[in-house]
Amino acid sequence: MAQLDMLAAVCDAPGEGDVLSLRQVKIDDPHAMEVRVKIETTGICRSDIHYLRGVWAHPKPVILGHEACGIIESVGPGVSKSRIGEKVVLTFTPSCGQCRFCVAGRMVLCEEVARAAALGTMWDNTTRFFERDGKPIHHLSLVSSFCEYTIVPHNGAIRVEPETSSEEACLLGCGAMAGIGAAINTARLRPGDSVAVFGCGGVGLSVVQGAKLCNAFPIVAVDVRPEKKVEALHFGATHFVDASEGDPVAQVRAITGDGADFTFEATGITEQAELCYRATRRAGTTVLIGQPTENALAGFPPYWIAQDENRVIGSSYGSTRPMIDFPKALRFVKHGLLDLKSLVSEVWSFERINEAIALVETGRVNRVVLRFDGF
Repeated sequence: MAQLDMLAAVCDAPGEGDVLSLRQVKIDDPHAMEVRVKIETTGICRSDIHYLRGVWAHPKPVILGHEACGIIESVGPGVSKSRIGEKVVLTFTPSCGQCRFCVAGRMVLCEEVARAAALGTMWDNTTRFFERDGKPIHHLSLVSSFCEYTIVPHNGAIRVEPETSSEEACLLGCGAMAGIGAAINTARLRPGDSVAVFGCGGVGLSVVQGAKLCNAFPIVAVDVRPEKKVEALHFGATHFVDASEGDPVAQVRAITGDGADFTFEATGITEQAELCYRATRRAGTTVLIGQPTENALAGFPPYWIAQDENRVIGSSYGSTRPMIDFPKALRFVKHGLLDLKSLVSEVWSFERINEAIALVETGRVNRVVLRFDGF
């Protein structure tokens, strides 16, 4: 089988202060029902940094990255050659189509995706990436976009229009849809529902946009950084709470009238999850989006959850159905109802990936997008 040489950023031994190794590796031709994609743009997500820092465990070495847009360069057996040349956004929830969750339309919980992701392989338990000496390199969640080319399941590459902005579209691969989908799909907000969003990074600001699309009111954005107010109001928040000045729960309750119908936690900090719950009204819903360490625990009062019929629910990737939700989101963008462009704080060349990761870790930016030369 033919292999290509390509540049990749490889995570060898995660830990505090470690960086990705930029080096030449090899990539296979696509196997059956797979496509090989030339990466144009890739975003840097907090999840990638969690793997790099060892917060979350993963087989190594591994090529990280899971927000990406590119062009299908070749296809494996069983995939129509007409797909070559398609512009696509990649997703880490391609759906096996057969497990109980996929059959129920909840492909973000696909059991086969979870199995392959845990192994760091493709569906068949093998990899398509190799060191120059032939040793395998693992995949991240059937995507791996910190490289010039990647191989994904055919239904993990969602076609978009050729004129679509690659810098904007790649955000649908995780951060933007995690927020927008949490509002529209998971919470299923209705007009007039009151909303409070804790955390105004890229995901939280996307929740704000999703809430605006649903005509929620009021939409209260909460953050410890007062400079986030301008961005929050731009994306659709009707109010902003500076959590560094006074009790944010009391402020949210004062604005919404004894608590929001829906609160969203978008930081992955357990203390913020507890604040979210306290800012939720009776019979309201607390939606947890941010993901801390796997064994982290938050405290919620079972008596009052039962007494007040509150709900505390999780939202994985915004309960997104990529084949439906990606085109829908891009229609919103086309007609000015959704702003992905303003979520992109910086666009840098791929070779600056370690510098970009350091910037993302400061918390001063929403999303940094990396672009490969040649596009």
